Amino acid sequence: MKELPNILLVDDISSNLIFLKIILKGFDANIIEAGSGKEALEKIEGHSLSLAILDVQMAVMNGYELAIEINKNRLSECVPIIFLTAALPNSEQIIAGYEAGAVDYIIKPLNRKILISKVQIFLQLFQQKQLIIENHEELKRTELEIQRAKEQMELLNRHLINAREDERADISLMIHDELGQALTALKIDLSWLRENADAKSFSQKLDTMITITNDVIRKVQRISSELHPKLLTDLGLSDAIEWYCEEQRKRTGLQFDLFLEDSDHLDFQKDLSLFRILQEALTNVFRHAHASTVTISIKHEVSGTFMTIVDDGIGIDPEILKGSGSMGLFGMRERARYCNGILKLDQNSPTGTKVSVFIPNQKI
Repeated sequence: MKELPNILLVDDISSNLIFLKIILKGFDANIIEAGSGKEALEKIEGHSLSLAILDVQMAVMNGYELAIEINKNRLSECVPIIFLTAALPNSEQIIAGYEAGAVDYIIKPLNRKILISKVQIFLQLFQQKQLIIENHEELKRTELEIQRAKEQMELLNRHLINAREDERADISLMIHDELGQALTALKIDLSWLRENADAKSFSQKLDTMITITNDVIRKVQRISSELHPKLLTDLGLSDAIEWYCEEQRKRTGLQFDLFLEDSDHLDFQKDLSLFRILQEALTNVFRHAHASTVTISIKHEVSGTFMTIVDDGIGIDPEILKGSGSMGLFGMRERARYCNGILKLDQNSPTGTKVSVFIPNQKI
Protein backbone atom coordinates (compact mmCIF):
# COMPACT_ATOMS: atom_id res chain seq x y z
CA MET A 1 0.00 0.00 0.00
CA LYS A 2 1.29 3.46 -0.95
CA GLU A 3 2.57 5.46 2.03
CA LEU A 4 1.06 8.93 2.41
CA PRO A 5 3.18 11.90 3.53
CA ASN A 6 2.59 13.31 7.03
CA ILE A 7 2.19 17.10 7.36
CA LEU A 8 2.27 18.66 10.83
CA LEU A 9 0.24 21.85 11.46
CA VAL A 10 0.81 23.69 14.76
CA ASP A 11 -0.89 26.94 15.81
CA ASP A 12 -2.30 27.90 19.20
CA ILE A 13 -5.22 29.72 17.53
CA SER A 14 -7.84 27.17 16.47
CA SER A 15 -9.24 29.33 13.66
CA ASN A 16 -5.79 29.45 12.08
CA LEU A 17 -5.59 25.65 12.24
CA ILE A 18 -8.99 25.32 10.58
CA PHE A 19 -7.94 27.73 7.83
CA LEU A 20 -4.73 25.77 7.22
CA LYS A 21 -6.67 22.48 7.02
CA ILE A 22 -9.10 23.99 4.51
CA ILE A 23 -6.21 25.15 2.31
CA LEU A 24 -4.51 21.73 2.43
CA LYS A 25 -7.59 19.50 2.16
CA GLY A 26 -6.97 18.88 -1.55
CA PHE A 27 -3.58 17.24 -0.91
CA ASP A 28 -3.20 13.48 -0.69
CA ALA A 29 -1.54 13.57 2.73
CA ASN A 30 -2.09 12.79 6.40
CA ILE A 31 -2.67 16.02 8.34
CA ILE A 32 -1.51 16.02 11.98
CA GLU A 33 -2.76 19.10 13.81
CA ALA A 34 -1.81 20.41 17.25
CA GLY A 35 -2.63 23.52 19.30
CA SER A 36 0.67 23.63 21.19
CA GLY A 37 4.25 22.46 21.00
CA LYS A 38 3.72 19.83 23.70
CA GLU A 39 0.68 18.36 21.93
CA ALA A 40 2.58 18.33 18.63
CA LEU A 41 5.51 16.39 20.10
CA GLU A 42 3.14 13.83 21.61
CA LYS A 43 1.27 13.31 18.31
CA ILE A 44 4.34 12.90 16.09
CA GLU A 45 6.05 10.40 18.38
CA GLY A 46 7.11 7.47 16.18
CA HIS A 47 5.97 9.16 12.94
CA SER A 48 8.01 10.40 10.01
CA LEU A 49 7.21 13.89 8.79
CA SER A 50 7.42 15.24 5.26
CA LEU A 51 6.74 18.84 6.29
CA ALA A 52 5.92 20.90 9.37
CA ILE A 53 4.07 24.26 9.27
CA LEU A 54 4.58 26.04 12.58
CA ASP A 55 3.34 29.34 13.98
CA VAL A 56 6.25 31.30 15.43
CA GLN A 57 4.42 33.18 18.21
CA MET A 58 2.95 30.54 20.54
CA ALA A 59 2.69 30.50 24.31
CA VAL A 60 4.86 28.20 26.47
CA MET A 61 6.85 26.81 23.50
CA ASN A 62 7.32 29.05 20.46
CA GLY A 63 7.83 27.84 16.90
CA TYR A 64 11.63 28.01 17.01
CA GLU A 65 11.80 25.94 20.20
CA LEU A 66 9.36 23.39 18.78
CA ALA A 67 11.38 23.13 15.57
CA ILE A 68 14.50 22.34 17.57
CA GLU A 69 12.66 19.61 19.52
CA ILE A 70 11.20 18.11 16.34
CA ASN A 71 14.62 17.76 14.69
CA LYS A 72 16.66 17.03 17.81
CA ASN A 73 16.60 13.26 17.24
CA ARG A 74 16.34 13.40 13.43
CA LEU A 75 19.89 14.48 12.64
CA SER A 76 20.20 12.28 9.55
CA GLU A 77 16.80 13.25 8.14
CA CYS A 78 15.64 16.66 9.35
CA VAL A 79 12.03 17.71 8.84
CA PRO A 80 11.65 20.76 6.55
CA ILE A 81 9.80 23.53 8.38
CA ILE A 82 7.76 26.49 7.13
CA PHE A 83 7.36 29.20 9.79
CA LEU A 84 4.23 31.34 9.91
CA THR A 85 4.70 34.79 11.41
CA ALA A 86 2.58 37.90 11.70
CA ALA A 87 5.56 40.23 11.40
CA LEU A 88 8.67 40.15 9.24
CA PRO A 89 11.38 38.56 11.40
CA ASN A 90 14.64 40.35 12.05
CA SER A 91 17.98 38.90 10.97
CA GLU A 92 18.62 37.19 14.33
CA GLN A 93 15.21 35.50 14.21
CA ILE A 94 15.77 34.40 10.61
CA ILE A 95 19.14 32.86 11.54
CA ALA A 96 17.60 31.16 14.59
CA GLY A 97 14.84 29.79 12.39
CA TYR A 98 17.19 28.36 9.78
CA GLU A 99 19.33 26.79 12.49
CA ALA A 100 16.17 25.12 13.81
CA GLY A 101 15.37 23.62 10.41
CA ALA A 102 13.44 26.37 8.61
CA VAL A 103 13.27 26.23 4.83
CA ASP A 104 10.92 29.20 4.42
CA TYR A 105 8.92 31.95 6.11
CA ILE A 106 5.37 32.97 5.21
CA ILE A 107 3.99 36.27 6.51
CA LYS A 108 0.41 36.39 7.81
CA PRO A 109 -2.26 36.89 6.62
CA LEU A 110 -1.64 33.72 4.60
CA ASN A 111 -1.71 33.81 0.84
CA ARG A 112 -3.49 30.63 -0.16
CA LYS A 113 -1.72 30.25 -3.52
CA ILE A 114 1.73 30.81 -2.06
CA LEU A 115 1.17 28.21 0.68
CA ILE A 116 -0.25 25.64 -1.76
CA SER A 117 2.67 26.18 -4.13
CA LYS A 118 5.27 25.66 -1.38
CA VAL A 119 3.52 22.58 0.03
CA GLN A 120 3.35 21.07 -3.48
CA ILE A 121 7.12 21.38 -3.80
CA PHE A 122 7.74 19.47 -0.58
CA LEU A 123 5.22 16.77 -1.44
CA GLN A 124 6.90 16.30 -4.82
CA LEU A 125 10.20 15.90 -3.00
CA PHE A 126 8.54 13.30 -0.75
CA GLN A 127 7.24 11.39 -3.78
CA GLN A 128 10.67 11.44 -5.41
CA LYS A 129 12.20 10.19 -2.19
CA GLN A 130 9.64 7.37 -1.98
CA LEU A 131 10.38 6.44 -5.59
CA ILE A 132 14.09 6.29 -4.83
CA ILE A 133 13.40 4.11 -1.78
CA GLU A 134 11.13 1.79 -3.80
CA ASN A 135 13.68 1.55 -6.59
CA HIS A 136 16.41 0.81 -4.07
CA GLU A 137 14.32 -1.88 -2.41
CA GLU A 138 13.43 -3.34 -5.80
CA LEU A 139 17.13 -3.36 -6.72
CA LYS A 140 17.96 -5.13 -3.45
CA ARG A 141 15.24 -7.71 -4.13
CA THR A 142 16.58 -8.21 -7.65
CA GLU A 143 20.13 -8.60 -6.35
CA LEU A 144 18.92 -11.17 -3.81
CA GLU A 145 17.06 -13.06 -6.53
CA ILE A 146 20.14 -13.01 -8.75
CA GLN A 147 22.29 -14.23 -5.86
CA ARG A 148 19.82 -17.03 -5.09
CA ALA A 149 19.70 -17.98 -8.78
CA LYS A 150 23.50 -17.99 -8.89
CA GLU A 151 23.70 -20.19 -5.79
CA GLN A 152 21.10 -22.55 -7.23
CA MET A 153 23.00 -22.66 -10.53
CA GLU A 154 26.22 -23.48 -8.70
CA LEU A 155 24.45 -26.23 -6.75
CA LEU A 156 23.01 -27.56 -10.01
CA ASN A 157 26.44 -27.51 -11.65
CA ARG A 158 27.93 -29.36 -8.70
CA HIS A 159 25.12 -31.89 -8.85
CA LEU A 160 25.57 -32.37 -12.60
CA ILE A 161 29.33 -32.80 -12.27
CA ASN A 162 28.89 -35.38 -9.51
CA ALA A 163 26.09 -37.13 -11.40
CA ARG A 164 28.19 -37.24 -14.58
CA GLU A 165 31.17 -38.71 -12.72
CA ASP A 166 28.96 -41.30 -11.04
CA GLU A 167 27.46 -42.19 -14.40
CA ARG A 168 30.90 -42.46 -15.99
CA ALA A 169 32.06 -44.71 -13.16
CA ASP A 170 29.02 -46.96 -13.61
CA ILE A 171 29.47 -47.13 -17.40
CA SER A 172 33.18 -47.80 -16.98
CA LEU A 173 32.44 -50.66 -14.58
CA MET A 174 29.84 -52.17 -16.91
CA ILE A 175 32.16 -51.94 -19.92
CA HIS A 176 35.03 -53.47 -17.99
CA ASP A 177 33.06 -56.20 -16.24
CA GLU A 178 30.50 -57.18 -18.87
CA LEU A 179 31.99 -56.41 -22.27
CA GLY A 180 35.55 -57.07 -21.15
CA GLN A 181 34.68 -60.45 -19.63
CA ALA A 182 32.53 -61.46 -22.60
CA LEU A 183 35.29 -60.59 -25.07
CA THR A 184 37.89 -62.41 -22.96
CA ALA A 185 35.69 -65.52 -22.92
CA LEU A 186 35.21 -65.22 -26.68
CA LYS A 187 38.97 -64.96 -27.15
CA ILE A 188 39.52 -68.12 -25.07
CA ASP A 189 36.99 -70.04 -27.15
CA LEU A 190 38.53 -68.81 -30.39
CA SER A 191 41.99 -69.82 -29.19
CA TRP A 192 40.72 -73.30 -28.35
CA LEU A 193 39.13 -73.65 -31.79
CA ARG A 194 42.38 -72.61 -33.49
CA GLU A 195 44.40 -75.16 -31.52
CA ASN A 196 41.94 -77.94 -32.30
CA ALA A 197 41.19 -77.01 -35.92
CA ASP A 198 42.60 -79.09 -38.80
CA ALA A 199 42.10 -76.95 -41.86
CA LYS A 200 44.79 -74.29 -42.45
CA SER A 201 42.27 -71.74 -43.80
CA PHE A 202 40.08 -72.26 -40.78
CA SER A 203 43.05 -71.60 -38.51
CA GLN A 204 43.95 -68.40 -40.42
CA LYS A 205 40.39 -67.17 -40.10
CA LEU A 206 40.47 -67.77 -36.37
CA ASP A 207 43.79 -65.88 -36.12
CA THR A 208 42.13 -62.88 -37.76
CA MET A 209 39.15 -63.11 -35.39
CA ILE A 210 41.48 -63.33 -32.37
CA THR A 211 43.40 -60.27 -33.57
CA ILE A 212 40.14 -58.32 -33.92
CA THR A 213 39.02 -59.49 -30.48
CA ASN A 214 42.33 -58.36 -28.93
CA ASP A 215 41.91 -54.97 -30.57
CA VAL A 216 38.34 -54.64 -29.21
CA ILE A 217 39.53 -55.61 -25.73
CA ARG A 218 42.20 -52.89 -25.83
CA LYS A 219 39.59 -50.35 -27.00
CA VAL A 220 37.22 -51.38 -24.21
CA GLN A 221 40.05 -50.97 -21.68
CA ARG A 222 40.93 -47.54 -23.09
CA ILE A 223 37.31 -46.32 -23.11
CA SER A 224 36.78 -47.65 -19.61
CA SER A 225 39.93 -45.91 -18.36
CA GLU A 226 39.00 -42.61 -20.00
CA LEU A 227 35.50 -42.73 -18.54
CA HIS A 228 36.81 -43.35 -15.05
CA PRO A 229 40.63 -43.37 -14.81
CA LYS A 230 41.48 -45.98 -12.20
CA LEU A 231 45.10 -44.83 -12.32
CA LEU A 232 43.94 -41.57 -10.76
CA THR A 233 42.63 -43.45 -7.75
CA ASP A 234 45.49 -45.92 -7.49
CA LEU A 235 48.59 -43.91 -8.38
CA GLY A 236 47.63 -40.23 -8.52
CA LEU A 237 47.40 -37.35 -10.97
CA SER A 238 50.90 -37.43 -12.47
CA ASP A 239 50.76 -41.11 -13.45
CA ALA A 240 47.24 -40.71 -14.84
CA ILE A 241 48.38 -37.78 -17.01
CA GLU A 242 51.45 -39.69 -18.25
CA TRP A 243 49.27 -42.66 -19.23
CA TYR A 244 46.66 -40.46 -20.92
CA CYS A 245 49.23 -38.46 -22.90
CA GLU A 246 50.92 -41.65 -24.08
CA GLU A 247 47.58 -42.98 -25.29
CA GLN A 248 46.90 -39.72 -27.15
CA ARG A 249 50.40 -39.75 -28.67
CA LYS A 250 49.72 -43.19 -30.10
CA ARG A 251 46.35 -42.10 -31.47
CA THR A 252 47.17 -38.63 -32.82
CA GLY A 253 50.96 -38.39 -33.18
CA LEU A 254 50.98 -35.31 -30.95
CA GLN A 255 54.17 -34.91 -28.89
CA PHE A 256 54.03 -34.12 -25.17
CA ASP A 257 56.57 -32.44 -22.89
CA LEU A 258 55.62 -33.26 -19.32
CA PHE A 259 56.85 -31.51 -16.16
CA LEU A 260 54.80 -33.15 -13.44
CA GLU A 261 55.45 -32.86 -9.71
CA ASP A 262 54.15 -35.68 -7.52
CA SER A 263 51.88 -34.69 -4.65
CA ASP A 264 52.54 -35.79 -1.08
CA HIS A 265 48.84 -36.32 -0.45
CA LEU A 266 45.89 -37.47 -2.52
CA ASP A 267 42.92 -35.16 -3.06
CA PHE A 268 40.80 -37.18 -5.46
CA GLN A 269 38.23 -34.47 -6.21
CA LYS A 270 40.91 -31.90 -7.04
CA ASP A 271 42.91 -34.41 -9.11
CA LEU A 272 39.78 -35.49 -10.96
CA SER A 273 38.88 -31.88 -11.80
CA LEU A 274 42.41 -31.20 -13.11
CA PHE A 275 42.36 -34.42 -15.12
CA ARG A 276 38.98 -33.57 -16.71
CA ILE A 277 40.18 -30.04 -17.52
CA LEU A 278 43.25 -31.59 -19.18
CA GLN A 279 41.05 -33.95 -21.22
CA GLU A 280 38.85 -31.08 -22.44
CA ALA A 281 41.84 -28.86 -23.22
CA LEU A 282 43.54 -31.61 -25.24
CA THR A 283 40.29 -32.34 -27.07
CA ASN A 284 40.29 -28.69 -28.19
CA VAL A 285 43.93 -29.00 -29.25
CA PHE A 286 43.18 -32.13 -31.31
CA ARG A 287 40.18 -30.53 -33.02
CA HIS A 288 41.25 -26.93 -33.61
CA ALA A 289 44.86 -26.06 -32.78
CA HIS A 290 46.84 -27.87 -35.55
CA ALA A 291 49.61 -28.18 -32.97
CA SER A 292 52.62 -30.51 -32.99
CA THR A 293 53.63 -30.28 -29.32
CA VAL A 294 51.83 -29.74 -26.03
CA THR A 295 53.68 -28.83 -22.83
CA ILE A 296 51.98 -29.78 -19.57
CA SER A 297 53.22 -28.80 -16.13
CA ILE A 298 51.92 -29.59 -12.65
CA LYS A 299 53.27 -27.72 -9.63
CA HIS A 300 52.17 -28.28 -6.03
CA GLU A 301 52.51 -25.46 -3.50
CA VAL A 302 51.32 -24.91 0.05
CA SER A 303 48.31 -22.93 -1.19
CA GLY A 304 47.26 -25.37 -3.90
CA THR A 305 48.06 -26.91 -7.28
CA PHE A 306 48.94 -25.08 -10.50
CA MET A 307 48.50 -26.71 -13.91
CA THR A 308 49.41 -25.18 -17.28
CA ILE A 309 48.72 -26.62 -20.73
CA VAL A 310 50.51 -24.87 -23.60
CA ASP A 311 50.29 -25.84 -27.29
CA ASP A 312 52.23 -24.49 -30.28
CA GLY A 313 49.20 -24.34 -32.58
CA ILE A 314 47.42 -21.55 -34.43
CA GLY A 315 45.99 -19.95 -31.27
CA ILE A 316 42.45 -19.27 -30.19
CA ASP A 317 39.86 -16.92 -31.65
CA PRO A 318 39.90 -13.66 -29.60
CA GLU A 319 36.08 -13.68 -29.59
CA ILE A 320 36.14 -16.94 -27.64
CA LEU A 321 38.49 -15.34 -25.10
CA LYS A 322 36.10 -12.41 -24.65
CA GLY A 323 32.90 -14.41 -24.31
CA SER A 324 31.67 -17.67 -22.82
CA GLY A 325 30.02 -19.19 -25.86
CA SER A 326 32.19 -22.31 -25.92
CA MET A 327 30.60 -25.11 -23.92
CA GLY A 328 33.99 -26.80 -23.60
CA LEU A 329 35.50 -23.67 -22.07
CA PHE A 330 32.43 -23.24 -19.86
CA GLY A 331 32.80 -26.84 -18.64
CA MET A 332 36.48 -26.32 -17.86
CA ARG A 333 35.73 -23.20 -15.85
CA GLU A 334 32.91 -24.94 -13.98
CA ARG A 335 35.28 -27.82 -13.14
CA ALA A 336 37.74 -25.33 -11.65
CA ARG A 337 35.03 -23.38 -9.82
CA TYR A 338 33.65 -26.65 -8.41
CA CYS A 339 36.88 -26.86 -6.36
CA ASN A 340 36.99 -23.09 -5.67
CA GLY A 341 39.66 -22.74 -8.33
CA ILE A 342 40.39 -20.35 -11.19
CA LEU A 343 40.93 -21.06 -14.89
CA LYS A 344 42.44 -18.64 -17.43
CA LEU A 345 42.73 -18.99 -21.19
CA ASP A 346 45.29 -16.81 -22.99
CA GLN A 347 47.06 -16.43 -26.30
CA ASN A 348 50.51 -17.92 -25.91
CA SER A 349 53.61 -16.15 -27.18
CA PRO A 350 54.71 -16.50 -29.94
CA THR A 351 52.05 -19.02 -31.03
CA GLY A 352 49.40 -21.27 -29.59
CA THR A 353 47.15 -21.20 -26.56
CA LYS A 354 47.83 -21.38 -22.83
CA VAL A 355 45.42 -22.80 -20.27
CA SER A 356 46.28 -21.95 -16.64
CA VAL A 357 44.48 -23.54 -13.70
CA PHE A 358 44.85 -23.05 -9.96
CA ILE A 359 42.94 -25.16 -7.46
CA PRO A 360 43.49 -24.45 -3.74
CA ASN A 361 44.11 -27.17 -1.20
CA GLN A 362 41.11 -28.11 0.90
CA LYS A 363 41.16 -26.65 4.40
CA ILE A 364 41.21 -29.38 7.00
